[in-house]
This record gives sequence, C-alpha cells and structure tokens, in this order.
Amino acid sequence: MRRLMKNEDGAVAVMASLLMVLVLGMTALVIDVGIVFAERAQLQNGADAAALAIAQECAYQDSCDPGAASLAAADLASANANDGRASAVVDLSVSNTVTVTTNTLTTDGDSAVQFWFAPVLGIESSAVQARARASWGSPSKATVFPFTAPKCLFDQTPTDEEIWITVTSNCTGTDGKSLPGAFGWLDTLDKKSCTATVDVDEIIAGDPGKSGPQNCDIDGKTIMLPVYVAKSGNGNNVNYVIDGFAAFYTTKHSWPGESIKEAGCNNCAGIKGKFITLVSLEDLESFGVEELGGDELNAFFVTLSQ
Repeated sequence: MRRLMKNEDGAVAVMASLLMVLVLGMTALVIDVGIVFAERAQLQNGADAAALAIAQECAYQDSCDPGAASLAAADLASANANDGRASAVVDLSVSNTVTVTTNTLTTDGDSAVQFWFAPVLGIESSAVQARARASWGSPSKATVFPFTAPKCLFDQTPTDEEIWITVTSNCTGTDGKSLPGAFGWLDTLDKKSCTATVDVDEIIAGDPGKSGPQNCDIDGKTIMLPVYVAKSGNGNNVNYVIDGFAAFYTTKHSWPGESIKEAGCNNCAGIKGKFITLVSLEDLESFGVEELGGDELNAFFVTLSQ
C-alpha cells in the first residue's frame, strides 16, 4: 500500500492536461478576443463612413431616401470589412440625424464571429456590432465677417449665380416692400476687427453707412453671410433681425475709394460672389460657427456624434 501511495506515475500527465486547459484559455483570450476587437474596429469604420455619407447626402438633397440610405450603408459597411462582408441597419427616425448599426456577416449569413480556441471553454462564437450617429444642421450662432444682406436677396438669387451685393442692390421682402441698399455693416467686436458675433436669437446692431473694414481677407473664401428679414432704425442706429446664415463664396470686394467699375459695381461698396450649397465635414470653428440649429438655408455642417 505504501508503495502504491508513493507511485507518481501519471501525475505529470494530469498536470499537463490541467495546464493545457489554462494555456488554451489564455490562447483564446489573446487570439479570439483579438479577433473580436479587430472585427469591431472594421465594423466601426464602416458605421462611421456610412453615417457620414448618408448625413451628407440627406443635407444636400434636403431629405432622406431610406432605401438609398440602406443600400449605401450596406456597401460602405462591407467595403470597410477585411473579408468584404458586413450588414448594416439604418435609423432615420430622429430629425436631421442618422444612426447606422453594423454587424458581422459570415459566408453562411450568420451574424456571429466564430472562435478558434474558445470552444474549449464552451464559447463557440460571439455577435459583434458597432454603431455610429451623424447629425447635420445649419448655424444659429457664428463669428463672421461683419456684413449682412436681406433674405429676399438670397431667396431670389439662383445658386451659383455671381452677383454684387451693394448699397444699390434691391429686392422685395415678404411684406411686398422693396429693400433698397440691400446690405448693411454689423457692429464689429472692436474698431479694427473684421468679425462680428451673430446669434439668430438676438437683435443685431449695425451701422450701414460706415466704410468697409480694411485688411479683411475674404476674397476667394466661403463665408457665413447673415441674412436679415427685418430692420429698424436709421443712420448709425440700425438693428437687424437675422433669420439665418447663407454660404456665400466671395470673389471680389469693393470698399469706398477703391474705384472698381464693372457690371454691377460702379465705385460701389459691397462684395461680389455667389450663394453656394455647402455641406461641410470640417470643424465648425473653421467657418466661425459656434452653434447649430438655425434655419436651413444653404449651409449645412455634418458632425459625427457617436
């Protein structure tokens, strides 16, 4: 009996078996969990790309086509997957927002990642998904070039038609009255500043008779142009009711004394350019935009919120 109790034959095999389970468990942790993380990264890339693309298209079209959005999401989800396969679900139930959820898609139509080593621990597979949300909106507050024009001028000017906005520009407002001198200078942040902070929820003070600010670099740039729907006061004490911000690509400017003479500008004071449709993924700060949620005119900013 004592001899049998001291016999250690087979002990190493038992220990090796136990260690093998531990080794396989660690291998499963490293390899299979790594597979999950890699899969989720691919799905997240697909969800981000799809959400941004759909948001841009909805902003451009001023509406969303659910069918087209679903097709785009599926294509972009698969394009960002290493194996070229992924599924996507699009949610457009929230105004000006799209949510895209991407999921694993295997050759047999399964939605789970199959593990290599984890089955030893009783774990065969795991569902993997990612989600992204993108929103789009127009400015409601921005620090911009201190120049405003009436909304009727924006409404009546075709997109991409080059015009001068000067003191002699005319348009008819919603009340049927003509608005001569269809531009106005806004009060700047300081005397030498080229900017004014405009909030659509506030009455903005202006000075329509002053000269143009000097050394302001606006030519060849897209600016956020505040447009007003009403004004009150005279001379240096004018107040504007701003309705929103329009994207305006400036090609030239003319301040008093610069003696520009061409069609639309005969020694005028004003800016030349065209209203354009702008859908931007750039940082809001690059256009001076501080807040979104204003009336939708022709400028939209797309942001990835999740």
